[in-house]
Amino acid sequence: MRDRPIYESGEYIFSVGMYLLISLLLVNCSTQSSGDLSTQELVEARSKVLLISFDGFRADYLSSEQSPFLQELSRNGARSEGLIPVFPSKTFPNHYAIAVGLYPENNGIIGNSMVDSVMGKSYSLGDREQVENPNWYQGEPIWNTAEKQGVRAGTMFWVGSEAPIQDIRPTHWKSYDGTVPDSARIDTVLAWLGSDSSSEVDFATVYFSFLDSQGHRYGTDAPQTKKALQRVDALMSYLMQQLASKGLDQETNIVLVSDHGMHNVSRERVVTLDSFIDIDRVRWISGSPSVTLNIEPSYRMQAYQELRKAQENGAPFNVYLKQDIPERFRYKNHDRTPDLLLLANLGYTITTTDRLDSRPNFQSGGAHGYDPTHPEMHAVFMAIGPDIVPGSTLPPFEVVHVYELLAHLLGIAPAPNDGSLETFEGILYD
Repeated sequence: MRDRPIYESGEYIFSVGMYLLISLLLVNCSTQSSGDLSTQELVEARSKVLLISFDGFRADYLSSEQSPFLQELSRNGARSEGLIPVFPSKTFPNHYAIAVGLYPENNGIIGNSMVDSVMGKSYSLGDREQVENPNWYQGEPIWNTAEKQGVRAGTMFWVGSEAPIQDIRPTHWKSYDGTVPDSARIDTVLAWLGSDSSSEVDFATVYFSFLDSQGHRYGTDAPQTKKALQRVDALMSYLMQQLASKGLDQETNIVLVSDHGMHNVSRERVVTLDSFIDIDRVRWISGSPSVTLNIEPSYRMQAYQELRKAQENGAPFNVYLKQDIPERFRYKNHDRTPDLLLLANLGYTITTTDRLDSRPNFQSGGAHGYDPTHPEMHAVFMAIGPDIVPGSTLPPFEVVHVYELLAHLLGIAPAPNDGSLETFEGILYD
């Protein structure tokens, strides 16, 4: 197989063939039973774990001609047919569900935007003060689980990692800064993993948003989105090259995930909410396609009945009062869950007349936040490393299970969570 440049600058070159040779060496490495090792030897024998997220990486992107390196990598590790997001299938709820292994109704992060009446505060992903406020976050993030058990962690951007949850910080952590170059993010976490000092970590996270951004702006099949997928492929090649060059390849398990998929939307598939209800009497909490509203008590049932009538007459959405939200969403049993949920059909957008009229190009590109059962909302999952069975596969599974996998790979006891390690039978060595 021909070598190919793996980063946009062309500075680095790495071949898939070279990595496959490394993978074969990994498979043939001998292992010891943990029962035969002392505590110090267990620490020395522990595999490191690097958790990577490419926001908006839809499951079927992995089969694209734009991702040849990732395809080879997945064949020499493990992959799932899809990673099913929690509801809503949006960025903050899913990244935090991955970190704590809990559904939104159990971890408090029920949306990218939300309101807490007890705290008297509103949360949004762009509000730095609230993002760093630990009172929003429930459950125990994997980096806390690790640090509590003497395993150092480093987080290069992950939802929740900027807040001192349980009054704990990872050994290394960074406030989100979208201007940090891609390669610099990788270089930083690899430096943490391989520092060979008192600040060396055994667990690290790194996050990238550009694929999601291009999918939103241009849609799933656009040249710009395909170019972004090529960029993902290049970065993973660079990462594996750097792991090998630092001697970390034989002791590091890579777990690659995403938070959700993406589906194309258009101006021809838009619903204006003010066509059905008086929007001056509602508070819009989170946006399309899973719109949540708090409604004046005296108007709540009337608004619901009007929307329910529209649904029955063929409007492309489903409307639920809080208490009627389907149990399978694992979403309604939290104080922060708003009065009403309006969930658009796949490919549709819910907005207002003013917003639609004021934006001639609205709506176009791609969106997520739909019912997680839609395959278009499913994200990618793959893993490779010394503890992963090469060539193994899994059926689709929910993101809440990833926490159990991470704890297992790190050799630490998990905190209470909604996941199960049994999900990963077949991809882990006994």
